[in-house]
Amino acid sequence: MAAPRANGHRYRMARAAVLDDSDVCWWCGHSGADQADHVVPRSVDPTRDVADPTNLAPIHGVNGCPTCARKCNQERGNKAPTPPRPHSVDW
Repeated sequence: MAAPRANGHRYRMARAAVLDDSDVCWWCGHSGADQADHVVPRSVDPTRDVADPTNLAPIHGVNGCPTCARKCNQERGNKAPTPPRPHSVDW
């Protein structure tokens, strides 16, 4: 049996549930997240189910964060699942 695709139906349903639950980006901490990020990157653990809701978290995508303008998902890439320290001031 083939592994679920990252854009498959189960993933899209899990992504929608994560974003319905919260739109606060786990990377920068601001609201308005529009994507679901794999906390443990697929490149680190390709055997992990892509639709596992315990491994998905809201994150800002290509449109960026409306508060700090960071493109959190692209900034994070496949780094370890530890968010950076927040800035004392939003730049």
